[in-house]
Amino acid sequence: MAKNSQSFRAENPDEIVFLRLNRLKSTRLCENLLRDKLSETPNAAITDEVIKTKAIGLSSVIESALGYWQSPSQSLNSKVLSRYYFMLQLTIAEQVASVVNIDGLREIQRHTENGHGLKTFLIPNGKVHNNLLIYATQGEHFNSYGKFLGWDMKKCIQDKGIKKQDDITPDVREKMLSLSQLFRTIPELRTVIEEYLDEAPLSLHVGHSQSNMIAQSEFNEMFIKTHHRLPTLEDSQKLDKTTDVGIYTESSKIDIPYLESLGMPLRNFRTYSDTVSKTDTIIGSISHPGNMTWWKLFPTYSSQYVPTSFVKLIWGERYHSVAVNYVLLYALSIIVRYMPDVWYRITSGEDNHIGSLIDYYISVMDHVLPLQMLEHIQGTKLNIHSQGSWMGEI
Repeated sequence: MAKNSQSFRAENPDEIVFLRLNRLKSTRLCENLLRDKLSETPNAAITDEVIKTKAIGLSSVIESALGYWQSPSQSLNSKVLSRYYFMLQLTIAEQVASVVNIDGLREIQRHTENGHGLKTFLIPNGKVHNNLLIYATQGEHFNSYGKFLGWDMKKCIQDKGIKKQDDITPDVREKMLSLSQLFRTIPELRTVIEEYLDEAPLSLHVGHSQSNMIAQSEFNEMFIKTHHRLPTLEDSQKLDKTTDVGIYTESSKIDIPYLESLGMPLRNFRTYSDTVSKTDTIIGSISHPGNMTWWKLFPTYSSQYVPTSFVKLIWGERYHSVAVNYVLLYALSIIVRYMPDVWYRITSGEDNHIGSLIDYYISVMDHVLPLQMLEHIQGTKLNIHSQGSWMGEI
């Protein structure tokens, strides 16, 4: 039977991720993976022949992806290209490894043969991070991957290519993302993004506010006065509830008007003075049934590099780390391949702070994206702890 999670202990977590991906170069182990996934998600259309076809395709694309990951690239432009093609191969692998569809590698890669599904347009005479715009196209790889994720691709697809700046009407611009927007969306860059771009991040560290303890105490006091006993868990679950969510930041750019512009599922933003930390925190409220925790209605993201975070919607969809990073790496690869003058400005010219940001971004996400992709392909959560860690097995 397939496991919902697997735990490993290692000195080098990245090595475990590589070994777990590397094993999938074996068609037999790919077949085993697919059969395990079928035990959790039965699909009568997945015959033994389909499993064999999928396994061959999966092992092939995994081998191709690892070839890019293991390339000894030292220059920044080589790193950008190798990471982009690594991600491209693994987004294909994720679809081949699915047991919801019967598609093998041949069917999935047909979308890639038609195009990568994204395009860029550079508005001249401006800062690269604000003026390089990215948009999705129809009937190609990213469109196929977005549909696979369950995205409504009509929200982001441009029916016609952008040939000149006048083509970018307000409606068209709403479906385009700037390089800056993409960087600001990556939660792993939240603590450094203002240093590089002088703009506030589009992701926020959020958590349960201390104010809820006070509210719970007041509720208990009123309940005792009315019912002459302490409330039980069942009493609390019968009532609708309002929970305060704290936004933890040291940025002066993140204030209440800014938070209201992000489309967070919170209301009544206000400043709260925390009696423990002796600091002022902005909090917002969310209403939910008493038998449900607040984060069930509040989509969050976390990784080994970032705590629980809210991320602004991309194209009207909940943040998906792999999809957003794929779009960002695609945009960077276009600059590397087809815009040498722009790449020079980024690495050695007036925009060289962007080059530094790209280097930082790749260094961090090298430890995040391979693990996430492995989990998506396997359909299994991986917990990797260092030896001696209190989270590790004894």
